[in-house]
Amino acid sequence: MKLRFFGGVDTVTGSAHAVEVNGKQVLRDCGLYQGRRAEANRRNRSFAFDPQDLAAVVLSHAHIDHCGNLPSLAKAGYRGPIHTTTATVALCDVMLHDAAYIQEQDAAYLNQKTNRRGLPPIEPLYTAADADRVLKLLRGYHYGEGIEVVPGARLALLEAGHILGAALTVFDLEENGRRVRLGFAFDLGRHGLPLIRDPAPMRDIDTLVIESTYGSRRHPAPAEAGAQLRDVVRRTIERGGKVLIPSFALERAQEVLYHLARLTADGEIEETPVYVDSPMASAVTRIFERSTPYLDEEFHALRERIGRVITPSWVHFTASVEESKQITASDRPCIVIAASGMCEYGRILHHLKHGITNPRNTIVLVGFQAAHTLGRRLYDGDPEVRIFGDLFERKAEVVSLPAFSAHADREDLATYVQDAAPRRVFLVHGESEARSALAERLREIKGLEVFLPEPGDEVEL
Repeated sequence: MKLRFFGGVDTVTGSAHAVEVNGKQVLRDCGLYQGRRAEANRRNRSFAFDPQDLAAVVLSHAHIDHCGNLPSLAKAGYRGPIHTTTATVALCDVMLHDAAYIQEQDAAYLNQKTNRRGLPPIEPLYTAADADRVLKLLRGYHYGEGIEVVPGARLALLEAGHILGAALTVFDLEENGRRVRLGFAFDLGRHGLPLIRDPAPMRDIDTLVIESTYGSRRHPAPAEAGAQLRDVVRRTIERGGKVLIPSFALERAQEVLYHLARLTADGEIEETPVYVDSPMASAVTRIFERSTPYLDEEFHALRERIGRVITPSWVHFTASVEESKQITASDRPCIVIAASGMCEYGRILHHLKHGITNPRNTIVLVGFQAAHTLGRRLYDGDPEVRIFGDLFERKAEVVSLPAFSAHADREDLATYVQDAAPRRVFLVHGESEARSALAERLREIKGLEVFLPEPGDEVEL
């Protein structure tokens, strides 16, 4: 029995790990790597494993850094099952079609330049047809439902507390009379987030693979997110500017809408036009509205007070490019929520291109910004940034709101490890500083072996 580390090991994107039992290999996630364009293109177009060697895939959730390269897997010939939750099946229909559309549109845009230079055409990473092909392979289950993935490997999907439908995974493995209980705890959510229920505990784990995204940090309490957002909205609208929020279309956009609805209902901010300028976020919001049994008590309490929580009358969901252009051209104070969360693609780039030089505006970062992304350069305070290849002076205010994080912080992670009581733990899904800091914290736990694997490592279970 073996554990292999393919992607998302020393970074927070491109998640891909594998378990082998009785000669069968099961892949856990197949995410899109995000970062420098050339490096991302190279990594996403090749796999560190042979897709033909996979017997099954287990998908944790529908964020693109975990599911976004599944169409490439199908394009490479994979035709086996992909096991996940029922909510993730619904969300992947939206996420993967949108990702395919972005791949096709980006290739078309870049080909306008390459054609003028006489360079060979750029092929999209994958197409809508590839997304359709992989969506047929998805198999949906409920939390806690036992699944036989391959002979000798049973799987349980547990509430992750991260996004709608996200699952932690526990494998019960058996080979030649030996048994191992293997847990994957990433992406691991936080306690007390709005919308989503708290993460479920793992018990009696032998080996735990856990994220370290925020292994060197402590978050403000989730309850502070609303107050942080309130202050930003107030001062930006008062000076006649726009609040530009690069947001993951899945979960973070809906969480921001929840806070805006509560702040407005409580009279903490004035009713302000909000534009969700992302067809994908609009579609995901409709799935949330159909998935209320998944949502927590805070959501239901607010819905009893105001009715429509994430689709009130002052929230406008744009559909066409023309509508998006009108929002960009308007000088009217408003709030714009647009993908992508790390500012690497999507309509947010157009809003930033036109709004980043205006000191009345505020760019609000409400999620993790991976190294080498535009979002990370904004977070780091770079005075000039490139958008669509052109250089812009950053005059807009840039604010990071860490209370919005849907990832567990250092102490959350340490507590989760202690409760799971594994013999050994492998830290992945984190940059070098965060992984090292969490490793130091976990080594305080008596009897626990802590490892920091590298991409391509293989260990026996």
